[in-house]
Amino acid sequence: MLDSLQHVITDISPQLHQYGLFILALTIVVEGFGIPAPGQTFLIVSAILASRGEMSLPGILATAALATFIGNCIGYLIGLKFGDILLQKGWIKPSIEQKLQSFIKRYGIAALLVSRFVEGLKQTIGIGCGIAKMPLGAFLLGNALASLVWVLLFGLGPILLVDEMTPMLSFYHHHRLLMWGIGSVLILVGVLLLLRWQKRKT
Repeated sequence: MLDSLQHVITDISPQLHQYGLFILALTIVVEGFGIPAPGQTFLIVSAILASRGEMSLPGILATAALATFIGNCIGYLIGLKFGDILLQKGWIKPSIEQKLQSFIKRYGIAALLVSRFVEGLKQTIGIGCGIAKMPLGAFLLGNALASLVWVLLFGLGPILLVDEMTPMLSFYHHHRLLMWGIGSVLILVGVLLLLRWQKRKT
């Protein structure tokens, strides 16, 4: 696993050295309106490079947060203005559209927070919010919170853990099922707390 991580760093570092924050912003923005891109991987590698003094951490965090927010806003506008066309053309399947609408209407802002950490949802949640006609104020608030949490986790996390990466990866490799179980429980508890907070608010 450590070798795989080093391989990813080796592959992506030259692109970040050559194009800097532009390539970071581009990969994150396009994810926000339905195009699969390695935005999260670029953010993690950028953070690791920042820990080595090869990139600016404030620049990375600001760029990533703004790119995440803008990308989702573009997706929201696409869904709001062209959702019917996307459905008619078959670019979005009706079954997926129904699931997205049900998910968004049921969980609201919590849907935006959870989606940042789920591949597939991360790329389509903005468009889905637009198609579902989610109120603009709620979308902007949820988008801002989701962008901030995601960037702090994957932008600061690698820097805070870089010195512990080798023993942590070794522990994970030998206790994979335990870590997956703990992670699943934590995610479930977090979602339940968000739903409880939203229910009390409404």
